[in-house]
Amino acid sequence: MTTTMKGRIRKGIWIPVFLFPAMLLFLACVILPLFQGIPYSLMDWNGVSPTHRYVGLKNYVKLLSSTELWRDVATTFRYTFAYMIAANVLGLATALLLRKGSRLNNLCRTLIFMPYVISMITAAFVWKSIFNEIYSPLFLVPSPLGVPDQALMGIVAISVWRVSGYCMLIYIAALQSIPVEYYEAAKVEGASGLAQFLHITAPMIVPAFSTNVTLLLAWGFKVFDTVMAATGGGPGKATETMSMYVYNNIFGYMKAGYGQAAAIMMTVILLVISIFVSRFFRTRVVEA
Repeated sequence: MTTTMKGRIRKGIWIPVFLFPAMLLFLACVILPLFQGIPYSLMDWNGVSPTHRYVGLKNYVKLLSSTELWRDVATTFRYTFAYMIAANVLGLATALLLRKGSRLNNLCRTLIFMPYVISMITAAFVWKSIFNEIYSPLFLVPSPLGVPDQALMGIVAISVWRVSGYCMLIYIAALQSIPVEYYEAAKVEGASGLAQFLHITAPMIVPAFSTNVTLLLAWGFKVFDTVMAATGGGPGKATETMSMYVYNNIFGYMKAGYGQAAAIMMTVILLVISIFVSRFFRTRVVEA
């Protein structure tokens, strides 16, 4: 047996060993609770009583006819797509500006990325204070978080401020992996800057697009902490999302079975969209 084969075997043995703790944690905290929740979604249960009443698919049928649920689904979709598009556009724009390494660019990257190390709850409280105590008195207008037509975009602004730096780093890594020879050849052929971006840059950073879009879709559809800290779902439930709908039914209205059915439905929606997005970008990957 050659040294190379021994090295590959040794590497193949250690990979599962290092993955095992993370997989065990994922199994205990995500997979098992998900499957444990399925039977509860078929019950009429208040979340506290030791007795349950089996109702079959009644909770799901009730969900499909709930106007409140579909209102919150629409709110979640509007938030997610506005958040995803704005964060990716801003992240890509800053990455294009700061792609070259220099002291000034490194400083700017650090400053732009710093909000991402702050928790979403902290960011929500900070911006809530800014809107109420600085923005409103300065411009003599009410805080956008208190106006039904503006509250959702206020939440989007908070989320984009926090996560755009993360998107920027992903895009910078992708941009720096593109061979310089491609741009040199394009310049020789007389290609404009826009043509270089459309035919070289964009196709070569599709994996970065896929990563950022998939992650932001997942984070957007699961949003809870930002909304709870900034508006509590108000004003007038204008910012209530699917996660808040699940939370309110399980802990607020003591309808654990119904709330669990809503959580299962939310998981299925997120899974279907994530698979579709991943396949869409996978077919557009260009090898260097």
